[in-house]
Amino acid sequence: MVNLAYPTAPAEVIEQLSVSSFIEGLRDPEIGQLVRLARHKPDISEALAQALEIEAAKQAFRGTSKIRQVKTYQYQDRERKMQRSSKNLVDPIKDVLEKFTDGQNSEDSTTNKRRPIRCWTCGVEGHVRSRCPQYPAEQNQGNAN
Repeated sequence: MVNLAYPTAPAEVIEQLSVSSFIEGLRDPEIGQLVRLARHKPDISEALAQALEIEAAKQAFRGTSKIRQVKTYQYQDRERKMQRSSKNLVDPIKDVLEKFTDGQNSEDSTTNKRRPIRCWTCGVEGHVRSRCPQYPAEQNQGNAN
C-alpha cells in the first residue's frame, strides 16, 4: 500500500512509513508505544516480532493476576434491598390494577351508561335515521343530481 501511495520514494522511506502505519494500526495503543520506543532499526518484520512479544507478555501477565475473594453477605444485602425496592414498586401497581379490574366488573362502568341508539324519524330504538324502514328511499340516498 505504501508503494502505491509513494511510488518514487526511496526504499528506506517506504520501510519507515510502513512501520509507522503498522504501529498506528495496532489495537492496543500501549503496545504501539512500547514498540515505537523499543525499535532501533526501522524494519517491519522486527516491529511485528516486537509487537507479538509484547502482546504475549501482556496476556501472560493478565493470566497470573490475583483473584479477590468476594464476601457473600454483600450479595445477600444487595438481594434483600432489591427485594424491598421491588416490593415497594409492585404493591402500588397491584392496588391500581385491582381497582381497575373492580371498576370493569361493576355495573356502573362506562359501557353500561350508554343510551341505546334511537331513530330521529320514527323514534324507535335500535336503528338510526339512515337505516329507518319508514324513511323514504329517495331521501335516504341524498341528492343524486
